[in-house]
Amino acid sequence: STALDFSKMMEKPLSRSIGMSCKVFILCAVVLLQVTTTRAEGEAPELTTENFDSTLKESDGIWLLEFFAPWCGHCKRLSPEWDKAAVAMKAENVKVHLAKVDCTSHSKICDRYDVDGYPSLRVLSSTGENLREYRGGRTGPTIASYGRRLAGPQITELKSTKDLKDFIAKHEAAFVLYTPAVEFEGWPELKAAYEGAATKHYDVANLAIAPEFSGDDLDIRVVQDGKGLQEDEGLGGRIVVYRENEGKSLSSHVNHTVDDVAHWINGHRGIMLPKIDNTNYRDIGSREKPVVIAVMRGRPMPPGVAPDSEEAYKLRQEMEPFEDIPINAEFLVTMRGVAKEKEDSYSFGFIDGKAWQPFVTKYGISTRVLPRLLIMDVKTEHYLPVPVDVKGHHSICEFLEKVNSGEVKMTRNLDALFKVIAKDYWHIGLIGLIVAVIIPIGWSMWGDIAGPDSSKKDN
Repeated sequence: STALDFSKMMEKPLSRSIGMSCKVFILCAVVLLQVTTTRAEGEAPELTTENFDSTLKESDGIWLLEFFAPWCGHCKRLSPEWDKAAVAMKAENVKVHLAKVDCTSHSKICDRYDVDGYPSLRVLSSTGENLREYRGGRTGPTIASYGRRLAGPQITELKSTKDLKDFIAKHEAAFVLYTPAVEFEGWPELKAAYEGAATKHYDVANLAIAPEFSGDDLDIRVVQDGKGLQEDEGLGGRIVVYRENEGKSLSSHVNHTVDDVAHWINGHRGIMLPKIDNTNYRDIGSREKPVVIAVMRGRPMPPGVAPDSEEAYKLRQEMEPFEDIPINAEFLVTMRGVAKEKEDSYSFGFIDGKAWQPFVTKYGISTRVLPRLLIMDVKTEHYLPVPVDVKGHHSICEFLEKVNSGEVKMTRNLDALFKVIAKDYWHIGLIGLIVAVIIPIGWSMWGDIAGPDSSKKDN
C-alpha cells in the first residue's frame, strides 16, 4: 500500500519533469535551427557533393566559390572575409552568390575544377561553367567590389561633367573613352576595340564612356607619350586613365585592336606603385609584364618571433608603417618617378623585406642591404636581383631598359624549372624516361632470351 501510494505520489512530478525536458529540448532545437538558418542566409554556405549542382542551378546570376581545406592558414584568414562579402552582396541584392567547398570532404567537386592549392577561388555560372579566373581581392570590401563589377555593366555610360567627376573620384584607376563631337576616320575601330577589351577586363578595371565636352572642366592634366596635351588638343576619340590626380592617354604607338587596347588597360588598371602583400601579389603579376619590386627595410621583430609568423603579422599592424623609415621614404620617391617613366614595360610595387624575408632570400636578395630591387616575372618565375650599385632614377631606368631589350637576362631557379617541365613538357620527359630506362632494360632482357639460341647457332 505504501509502495502504491508512493508511485502515485511520484507520477505527477515525473510526468511534469518529462514534459519540462521535452519543452527544453524543443526550445534548444528551435534556437539551433534559427542560428543555422541565420548563418546560411547571412554568410557563405558550404556546398557538398550532394547539393552542389542543384544549388547552382536553382539560382540566377554568378557564383564565387572558395575551395578550401580546414587546416589551411590562408583559408582561415579568408573565410570570415568571404562571409562579409556574402552578407554585403545579399544586402545589396546583387546577383552574385558566394559559397565554400571543403575539399577534404568533397574532393570530387574540387577535382572537377582542377583545384591544386588552397584557397582556390573560381567564378562560375549557374550551370557550373568556369567563367574566368578570380582576380578580386582577399578582404570583405574588395571581394564585394569584385562581385559588383561582375554583376554590373561592362562599361558605365556617363552623361555630364558631374557624372565624370564622381566616377573618377570613386575609383583609384578610372578609364574613360571620350566620344568625339564629330566622328573621324578610325573612331569606329577604336570604339570597337575598347568594347572588346572591356569584355576581357571589366571584372578588374573601371571602364566608362563619356561625351567629349564632359572632360573640358576637369582641371586634371592629361599626358600622352610623356608629354602634356595642349589646350587645342581635344579629348574626343581618346582613351584616358585617371590615377593619382593625373590623366594618361592611350599611347599613339598602341594599335587600335582589341588585344592591344586590352593589354594597355590591363597594365594601367592600378596605381603606379602599390604596396604588395599576399592579397594582391598574383594580381599585380598577372598584368602581362615583369614586376619591379622595391624590397624595403622592415621594422625589427622582438627576439624569437619569426618574420613570416602569425605573431609577426599581428605586431606589424600595431607598428608605425615601414614606409615612414627615412631611407625607405627617400627610395620610394625615386621609385615613383621610375614607375611613371617605365610603366609601359613594367609593373611596380614595394614590400616589407622583413615580412617577405623567405621570399626575397629565395630570389637572391639579402635583407642586410636594403632597400633593393628585385625584378620578377610572376607567371614564369624568372627573376633578377638588381645589383646593389644600381641607384638613382637614371641608373635604375637605364638598367631596366637593358633588361627589357634582352641585353641583361633574367634567370630561373631549378624548382621553378621543374614545375614548368612537369606541367608543359611531361610528354618529352616520358619519352626521355623510355629512352633512358625502359629501352636498356628491354635490350638486356632480349639478350638474356636470345642468348642461348644464338650460342646454339654459333656452335
